[in-house]
Amino acid sequence: MLLGTVLVLQFFSIKLTESHFPQGSVLGPILFLLYCADITNIAERHGVTAHSYADDTQLYVHCTTGQCATEASRLTTCIEKLNTWMVSNRLRLKSDKTQFIWVGSRQQLANVTLTEIMFDGHRITTSHNVTCLGVAIDAELTFATHVKRVASRCFYQLRQLWSVRPALSVDNAKMLTHAFIASRVDYCNSILYQTAAIHLRPLQLVLNAAARLVVKKRKWDSITPTICDNLHWLLVFQKSMPNC
Repeated sequence: MLLGTVLVLQFFSIKLTESHFPQGSVLGPILFLLYCADITNIAERHGVTAHSYADDTQLYVHCTTGQCATEASRLTTCIEKLNTWMVSNRLRLKSDKTQFIWVGSRQQLANVTLTEIMFDGHRITTSHNVTCLGVAIDAELTFATHVKRVASRCFYQLRQLWSVRPALSVDNAKMLTHAFIASRVDYCNSILYQTAAIHLRPLQLVLNAAARLVVKKRKWDSITPTICDNLHWLLVFQKSMPNC
């Protein structure tokens, strides 16, 4: 992010109103993307960048804090044009699932006074956290909320695994740990590159607990040497590095 600018993100979801592609079909995703290809073109004509994944789309622009009202108005105009195009193509934009967020440093966000926009008769209030493809994005891009959410789900799974650990071999414990714990920790972990260590700590505690489960160590036993030398797992900050 450029110094002195904020990032405006708008998330919305679209839905076919009269026709649909068979759920789970091989050609369904490709046909849907072809059908909705004009969304990107309309956004570009308004100077807005668009990214889509299936029926979820993100619109975003960069601006200085003094241009927030102007850019928000341009973004609203763009999404209104998209809504018009969707209606003419038997699509529906889900205004109730549309989210709006300002992203920037704490000092930049303190200077942003625009806290809501109007669209299709709905008042959309600025969100402090939005979710995109399972990743919780906060306004300051600390990803603290995302880490806490992942850690909470992992600890729930670990409690279930501890209840059956006496019946598991070491290899089976490793397999289940990778399936239920490591897969969650590793999902989209590149976004955590250069994230503050204090925000990564909950995920490291998850890996520590998972390692203790595999080797049957007590809660307060040192585990880092076991993780690195015996299990050959990377630490959380190492997992998020570009070369990993």
